[in-house]
Amino acid sequence: MRQTALYLRQMSHMEEHMMVSATTRNVAPAAPARRPTEYLLRTDAGQLSQVMVYKLTVKGFELKDVQDMLSISDLYSTNKIMSRIVGKSIRTIQRQGSSKQPAHLNSQQSAVAFQYAKVLEHATHVFGNQKLAEEWLGRPCKYLDGDVPLDVIDNPIGFQTVEDYLERIEYGVYQ
Repeated sequence: MRQTALYLRQMSHMEEHMMVSATTRNVAPAAPARRPTEYLLRTDAGQLSQVMVYKLTVKGFELKDVQDMLSISDLYSTNKIMSRIVGKSIRTIQRQGSSKQPAHLNSQQSAVAFQYAKVLEHATHVFGNQKLAEEWLGRPCKYLDGDVPLDVIDNPIGFQTVEDYLERIEYGVYQ
């Protein structure tokens, strides 16, 4: 237990800098006009119940909506996140959709896309702007045993761990 407390205190310089930036600077959010989850859900996630969000993921998000969500982030658009979400190339997904109907992701792929959108949204809120959020998401994190947050989001446990850590940062709980 004591070892865990010491470990949590030994956060990287980057994490400390970002936390100080998020909590002490008056930074005007540089968020896009729409939040990442709004691209997928086509509405504010706060207006939907968790059951409704679940049903929308089961139905499957349109490929175009996922691409639009990824395009608002320099980090997400340059790190082959679409391939991580769908588990195959974008061209393969596009070929699966007919010209009359837009291509849709399956429920598992849609859930992963939602996880990426949710984490980007949460990190932007915690760090004050999307630029700082993306810097944090793209760097190794001591809390994650040196893993990069972006690399663990596609796994449900990794996603929850990143979300929990962002909440701890938000509320100033490091132990």
